[in-house]
Amino acid sequence: MNNPGDRDEDLEYQDGEIEATWEEEEQLDLTDEDEDLPWLEADEYEEEGGFDFRLIWITLIGLAAIAALLYGLWWLTKDRPDPEMVPDGSTIEAPEGAYKVRPEEGADAEVEGTGSQAFQVAEGEQDRGRVAGEDGGDSPRPTIDVDQSGDDASGAAGGAAATPAATSGSNVYVQIGAFGSQADAEAAWRSATGRFSVLSGMRYRVVEGDVNGARVYRLQAIAGDRATADATCRAIRNGGGDCYIR
Repeated sequence: MNNPGDRDEDLEYQDGEIEATWEEEEQLDLTDEDEDLPWLEADEYEEEGGFDFRLIWITLIGLAAIAALLYGLWWLTKDRPDPEMVPDGSTIEAPEGAYKVRPEEGADAEVEGTGSQAFQVAEGEQDRGRVAGEDGGDSPRPTIDVDQSGDDASGAAGGAAATPAATSGSNVYVQIGAFGSQADAEAAWRSATGRFSVLSGMRYRVVEGDVNGARVYRLQAIAGDRATADATCRAIRNGGGDCYIR
């Protein structure tokens, strides 16, 4: 005779066997390589893209190597100063004694005939040496004085012959400039009369001279007296020109 408890145990044992058998079959189904499970497969397999930081390091190392190479070439080829000329911070010793010494008596005296060169050069002149004559004096040098009127037709054409000007003790000459040829002096007079109205109607002359072996032609306006010469020269200077009263 079977007890009710034995029947319950048999039922539990049978249920356990059924569950174990089902789990085993399910595991066999999942491990079957021949059967594909579409719900476990992805539609497309895409490899995730990433940035390789090693490329950055390789690039930086390459740039550093190139920079080091260029710096080495520059260092080898650059100009280097002379070691003897390199400043070392030392000082120069001052010589013994006073740095200012009074000259001997008479050493600072001005020699006669000096000091006029700057003034003469500023006025368009130059100093020239003089050869003493047989009598010990200076030998006279010939000069050509051309006295021409401003309204003279031949003088305006510039082809008039050189003629000695009449010498008058009352005439004062206002020198406008010195030129290398008589033609340049004539052209300068025409330009000066057009530039300075005070020269209109005045006579002029071209004086030929020899300065240090070079021939010069001095252009001079003729004034009747010293006051007229001063007024003429003052007007020329006020107009931006230069002059010299002889």
